[in-house]
Amino acid sequence: MAKFFLKKDEESKRPTHSQIVGIVWVSILLLLFAGITFFMKNRGGSREEKADSALAIMANLKQKEDSVYQKKSKDHTTRYARASWTNSTARQDNSQSAYDSVRPARRQPLVVELNSADTTTLQLLYGIGAERARRITRYRERLGGFRNTGQLLEVYGITPKLVADLEPHLTIDTTSIRRIEINSIGLKQLIRHPYIEYYQARDIIRLRDKGQTFRTADDLRAVPSMADSTLERLLPYIDFGVK
Repeated sequence: MAKFFLKKDEESKRPTHSQIVGIVWVSILLLLFAGITFFMKNRGGSREEKADSALAIMANLKQKEDSVYQKKSKDHTTRYARASWTNSTARQDNSQSAYDSVRPARRQPLVVELNSADTTTLQLLYGIGAERARRITRYRERLGGFRNTGQLLEVYGITPKLVADLEPHLTIDTTSIRRIEINSIGLKQLIRHPYIEYYQARDIIRLRDKGQTFRTADDLRAVPSMADSTLERLLPYIDFGVK
């Protein structure tokens, strides 16, 4: 009987299966908690170290940027000082050369002969570009040549102000003017002249076909459509061709 009770007491002191499982789970949870705590501590520490490292890198870059900026600023100041000194020296030299006894020869003003200049030469004149030069030469060809600078106003795009500016730089050779042979020229060639309208050219040809020979300005006045103002402009370009 005693052995039976002693054996029962020993068996009651032994841990049961559920107790062993409970102890194992508690141990696992404690280990897991300890691991999480250790991981969080280490993670926090690495984040702080990374932040400190990033701040250190930014500070280093800022220091380098400041040094580069200071160097560029210093170089710019040095170049500006040198340029100012050079310009000042050049102005002094120019000022001094103005009082030298030997001076360079004065450049002669540009002068262009209006009736023979090509488009390239005309463009040397102030205010005359490529397009205006072409208009002048085309109009000159139709006209037969310019008699005076005022006729430039008849060219599209030429203003009185521009003519006034050009006059000191222009000469005109009136001996090179091409004249109209009024007693033999055809209708198509006659109407190309800017001073003759189609109906005026037609009347001239009709009178000539009837046997009219134009010898003087009065003969041209006999043309019904010819106004005195037109005749006055046209006469310097007429070659009567009759002695």
